[in-house]
Amino acid sequence: MKTRSLLALAIISALFANGLDAQTKKAKPATQAKKLYRWVDKDGKVQISDQLPPEAVNQARLEINASGKSTGTVDRALTEEERAAQAQQSEEQAAAQKLAEEKARIEQAMMINYATEDDLRRTYKERIDLLQQTIESTDVSIKSIRGSLTSMLAQAAEAELTQRAVDNVRKKQIQDLHRELLKQQLSQLGSRADVKVMEDEFAAVLARYRELRSGVPAPDATTPAPVTPEPATATPSK
Repeated sequence: MKTRSLLALAIISALFANGLDAQTKKAKPATQAKKLYRWVDKDGKVQISDQLPPEAVNQARLEINASGKSTGTVDRALTEEERAAQAQQSEEQAAAQKLAEEKARIEQAMMINYATEDDLRRTYKERIDLLQQTIESTDVSIKSIRGSLTSMLAQAAEAELTQRAVDNVRKKQIQDLHRELLKQQLSQLGSRADVKVMEDEFAAVLARYRELRSGVPAPDATTPAPVTPEPATATPSK
């Protein structure tokens, strides 16, 4: 009697399992309904279909299911120019990110190496003083070259007045001195420009230093006064 009950229970269980399997198989096709696509064709007309024509593959489209609900969107394919612009933008963003990281490292090093404003000011003053020394040294060189050139030109003029030809060696010396004079003058102008750049840089760095120390953004980065080095004793060359 007990064996018959167990056998009957096994048969009922098998039938129940087969029934569930049959229901699952019947419901399966409903869950595998075809995907629909909605796009605008080249004539501006809205098209809806379960298949995409070749000309619509690269166009923007909306994907919907059989019940009409949206399942996602696909943007149109980018043109070659748009891809190039996108790549350039990515490169610029990467470069900007790298620059920002480098700036952060420099600022961190600045805060570690300069405990006070005086330390920072002293460092920039030393750099500016070196530039001023270069300007003064170049000024002495310019005066020396100008003196030699003036003397040679006077000698050449005197020779011409007495109807004596200026020899080629002397002509070359005059030309070489003139070129060197121009070279030294340009160098001095560059050094003076470097001093101005260094002063402006110090003003900006000091403002940022104060901002980092206080934790409050500076109202104006141009307000800090630049380093005031010792004035050059030599007069500018003309």
